Amino acid sequence: MWPAIQEIISVFTNEWFYLTTIALLYWTVDKHISFKLFIVLTLTLYIHAFIYHLIAEHSFPFLPAEPVQLATAFWGYFIAEVSNRKFTLFACVVIFLVSLVTLLHGFYTLQHVIIAMLLGVFIIYAVYRTRDWMNSAPESLVFSCSLVLPCYLLLFFSVGSVACGLRRGGGVGHSVELIQKRMVYPLQLMKRVIAGVIGFIGLFLLIYLHTWLFHSVLTTFLHSALVGLWITLIYPLLMIYFGWYKQDGGLISKSS
Repeated sequence: MWPAIQEIISVFTNEWFYLTTIALLYWTVDKHISFKLFIVLTLTLYIHAFIYHLIAEHSFPFLPAEPVQLATAFWGYFIAEVSNRKFTLFACVVIFLVSLVTLLHGFYTLQHVIIAMLLGVFIIYAVYRTRDWMNSAPESLVFSCSLVLPCYLLLFFSVGSVACGLRRGGGVGHSVELIQKRMVYPLQLMKRVIAGVIGFIGLFLLIYLHTWLFHSVLTTFLHSALVGLWITLIYPLLMIYFGWYKQDGGLISKSS
């Protein structure tokens, strides 16, 4: 029974599960909160990869438990955005269960779990501190940062190519969406559900595409950037073009 529970929780703590959840929220519920969660996820992945690489190179003793770090950052940011007691209790239970399973798995110690939680809280704080700047900064500046910053981070630390690629593609796509005010959610719930299912299938195929590619830093970066673009720009544009979603801004529209 317990190994089965461990397997289930491990699926729900995988970074691709969080990415899929963010994508579905972006396409069907709230693109602004979803993009902030997207930043939280990519920042968490990059910081963890950087620390893990630092440990391998310099025998740094503090290895944060990645499942706990992801859960703390993701659900913790959700707590701040939703501000609902029942949801807060639910999110805290999820973080506790992830931490417990991680400890019982035996690879990480309590010290690793605590460090992971502290890093998760730090990431939430960092994203909140930059939120006002992102909302008030000129759109062209935000777009330039989305274009240049991930490449700089990749040059600085190539092992974080997945996080940098996702940030590059997702950031550029979201910036274009903001500039042109593209996607307006339909009122019909069924339309949103169908759009989410179709988008999920496309996302799954794109992620699976990586298994057919030659593995290198460049191909991983480009593939991750394509995944980010699919979430924040390509798929929303397809939904607008085929008339499934409305567009507020008017760059692309399907003639009636």
